Amino acid sequence: MIEIYLQNKLDRYDLFKEFKAGLHAFIKNGVVELSLASDRLIIKIEETFDFDETIKPVITEVLKKHVIETKEEIWLLDIISNIFFYDDREEQAQILAMAKSILAGERLDLPNVSKVFSTEKIIYDAFSEFLSRDCSFCYESFLTFRLKSYLDKLIDCVEMSIDEYQLEQEYQNLVESFRYYIKKRTPKLNCIHLVIDKSFSFYDEYFHLITDEKLENYLDREIIFEKGIPIQEMVISPLVSIAPKEIHLYSDEMEHGVIQSIQNIFQEKVTIYSKDCFGQNRCKIKF
Repeated sequence: MIEIYLQNKLDRYDLFKEFKAGLHAFIKNGVVELSLASDRLIIKIEETFDFDETIKPVITEVLKKHVIETKEEIWLLDIISNIFFYDDREEQAQILAMAKSILAGERLDLPNVSKVFSTEKIIYDAFSEFLSRDCSFCYESFLTFRLKSYLDKLIDCVEMSIDEYQLEQEYQNLVESFRYYIKKRTPKLNCIHLVIDKSFSFYDEYFHLITDEKLENYLDREIIFEKGIPIQEMVISPLVSIAPKEIHLYSDEMEHGVIQSIQNIFQEKVTIYSKDCFGQNRCKIKF
């Protein structure tokens, strides 16, 4: 017989409902008897029936799922607030959203993201290693003392989320400052045609190539975004310095981060084409 003591009434009834659904076939066949008694959830298993290969995985999966669905967000918010001291509700919400996307495997681009992989496995293994045909335990105590490695992973996840949140805030502040700069600046050129491939090529409104030397002359040294790289690898800083009224951008890589940044900064001034359209548009100009 398995006895699970649960102090929280909602947890008690949630788990009872989930066990009832997960063990339905076993209950129907009389192999398992499920009941609630005061502060306990009781699972009785027929002595002669196999436990480890059939019933135990179901119970383990239900417990794992319950932790993730009812505890994980609460613990993440607690970590955000009480370990990293973010008390603003809006900041908490943004950091939490980032943490949940990391745990869902949606941010594989982040450095060290593998540190927070296998959180579900940690929970599953903790329950699986503990559960036996005859055992009793306090659910809350189990979460506190046997899921420490899982909680450590959540702390790592929140730390990564905060780093990303701060980078995003810095990026948004930079975008806003560039927008303000462009709004106040007299355009040095009315139109820029920009081709993004393996490199970046700038052309004026007549499709004349703008050389690196000319770009450097346009460059405002006070607003350089891409610090420490040569002029031929810069994109944002020359564009902001020129502050054109229109940008015609040609690329076959629409998810390129630079394209998204240009759109964020210049907004409605940007028109995007496939790379093939550059030659077609160029042919329309009479030299």
